[in-house]
Amino acid sequence: MAMTSPSIRDPSHLLTIDTSSSQGGIALYDGSTLSTRTWPANRSHTTTLLSEIHHLLDQAGLQVRDLAAIGIAIGPGAFTGLRVGFGVAKGFHLATGSPLIGIPTLEAAALPFALCGSPVVAAIGAGRGRLVWASYELESGSLANICPPRNGTLAELGDDLLRMNSVNFTGEIDDDQARQIEEIARITVPPAPLRTRHPGAFAELAWKRWQCQRFEDVALLEPVYLVR
Repeated sequence: MAMTSPSIRDPSHLLTIDTSSSQGGIALYDGSTLSTRTWPANRSHTTTLLSEIHHLLDQAGLQVRDLAAIGIAIGPGAFTGLRVGFGVAKGFHLATGSPLIGIPTLEAAALPFALCGSPVVAAIGAGRGRLVWASYELESGSLANICPPRNGTLAELGDDLLRMNSVNFTGEIDDDQARQIEEIARITVPPAPLRTRHPGAFAELAWKRWQCQRFEDVALLEPVYLVR
């Protein structure tokens, strides 16, 4: 549940954290200057996330207490990664009082492609050949979820794509899944480096929510896991 904070900090540096999958990503943004880091965390979010965050903050000459807010990817995503990200974000909140901003993982994945004007289907691998995907499109300048996340097979995803016109597809899937989707749905899937979630998308979504003071009730904020 979102809540409104009575005040906004100055300076306005926001930190965003994405540990939804094996590809870790963080961003530091103040509305004009963006700094990002991505790394193949695999199962090492526990040992790598804090060091990556402090490296980013050190480069900017900032400390955790200087953050105006913290954006956190809420999933869908892997259990361990999301728990680590949530633990760090909530720890920073308890230590500094910086409000939290929840960002749906698939919304951030879809954002860069939605600006093209066509509907976007964003996906993330759920293991054992399954995927979780959701559909988005721009409405009045904002990204709207037109189909909630669904956990299914490649064939089921292909059926959804076939029912949509002029759809863009993106998401963290492997190359074999990408080839199968192209064959089933007869659409072009971007190369892996272009369909990987970008920390800047989380930063942009968090920035818009921060400007509107759309912050989370920390007691109610929970991750969304990759479940069937």
